[in-house]
Amino acid sequence: MFKREKRSGKNLWPALLLGAGSLTLIGASFAPSVEHVTVVEGGGYFPVAIQLQSGEILAVLRGGGAHIGRAGRLDLVISPDQGRTWSKPWTAVDGPEDDRNPALGQLKDGTVLLAYAILSGYMEDGLRLPPKREERVFDGVYIMRSKDKGKTWTKPVRDPSIYSFYMGRGAVSPYGKIIQLKDGTVLMSVYFEFFDGRGNESYIFRSRDGGKTWGEPSLVGRHFNETAVLELADGTLLAAMRSEPGGHIAATHSKDAGKTWSPPFRVTEDEEHPADLILLSNGNVLMTYGERNAPMGARAVVSRDGGKTWDMDHMVVLSQKASNTDCGYPSSVEVAPGQIVSLYYQVDDLGNAPQSARCLAALWKVTE
Repeated sequence: MFKREKRSGKNLWPALLLGAGSLTLIGASFAPSVEHVTVVEGGGYFPVAIQLQSGEILAVLRGGGAHIGRAGRLDLVISPDQGRTWSKPWTAVDGPEDDRNPALGQLKDGTVLLAYAILSGYMEDGLRLPPKREERVFDGVYIMRSKDKGKTWTKPVRDPSIYSFYMGRGAVSPYGKIIQLKDGTVLMSVYFEFFDGRGNESYIFRSRDGGKTWGEPSLVGRHFNETAVLELADGTLLAAMRSEPGGHIAATHSKDAGKTWSPPFRVTEDEEHPADLILLSNGNVLMTYGERNAPMGARAVVSRDGGKTWDMDHMVVLSQKASNTDCGYPSSVEVAPGQIVSLYYQVDDLGNAPQSARCLAALWKVTE
């Protein structure tokens, strides 16, 4: 059952591998304008954006390769002026295999955490993966730390707890924003594809030492993968998960810091994924997500009750210019009350990637 305010949505590997104009409000009588700013050309896949304590926006992006490819690396960009202009990208990670699927967050002490996965097992050309999933190797989740807003990083460390959780039995990836709870605990969303018939499972892992070590896994949902997690004002956790079959988004809540979760309920249609969640200054929740049904691009929707219901009658079309399904993955920050910057990507020509890929920022305002 859909829980939508005012009105009554694949497997792990597609989740991992596989324009400009006016902003449109579905179901509204007017369409306020949106500004689209180019962040990166020739790359910019899978953006994860956070607002630093300095007010700047820091984002991690996939560069070097196309959606899949051994040449994949992780780049960073920063904006000092609420998303209007962006730095040239600089490289955070570029190893011999495919560095991909980043998660990003800043702790209360200013430390920036970057997590990512390394994919190996490519064919000789470095562009194709073997048909058997068991031959595609995700070598754990690696963690890096920065004290200078991503300019320099500690050496990547593979977390042993996450690695031992699935080692030899499946694949792994972090996802989205790394968050720190009011009590100081750090949460990271991690999902798995198990090869023993369980399929996709989404978990959160905890760190109680500022992201140095991780453990205490809690299952968020079976047959779900890419999962955004948000702490609400009352301490409740809200998660928005991409479903393994169909690729819709489902929401779930936790009242005990993520140890147990309520039964998930569906929010979007099939092929509308994955989600990013932020808490707005007025107390509402904003969810942005990718749209792989025509017209393809990125969408946004608001919940006024902590994610129990969603105002789909006023769903916002952030982008509808993508020419194929290699698009979306929006990630948003609120730079001033109601003023949003949403990063997303699209590939204009699948036969010419990553050259035709780009990351854009939609600058827009949430309407009440």
